[in-house]
Amino acid sequence: MTDHTDPLQDIEACRCEELLEHLFEFVDSEMDDHDRERLRRHLDECPTCREATDAEARVRLLLRRSCQEVAPSTLRLRVITQISVLRSGGSPG
Repeated sequence: MTDHTDPLQDIEACRCEELLEHLFEFVDSEMDDHDRERLRRHLDECPTCREATDAEARVRLLLRRSCQEVAPSTLRLRVITQISVLRSGGSPG
C-alpha cells in the first residue's frame, strides 16, 4: 500500500518571533528548504508577519532601484589601492 501522506504535514509550526528573527534570511532566500517552508507556512496564516515580510521586500526593491550608480573610476582605484595596502600589512596612506 502506498503512503499518500503529505511530507510537509510533519513540519513543525513557526512562531512570529522566529520569523522576525530570521526575516532577512527568509527574504534573501538564505535558509534551507525545510526552514523556509516552515516560515512560509506561518506567513500564509499570519497577516502581521506577512506585512513585515512584504515591507522588507519593498524596502530592498527600492534600495536596488536607487543604488545603481557606478562609482567613479578614481574612487574605485583608491579603494582597490587601499585594500591592497591593507592586505600587504602596510598602513593606509
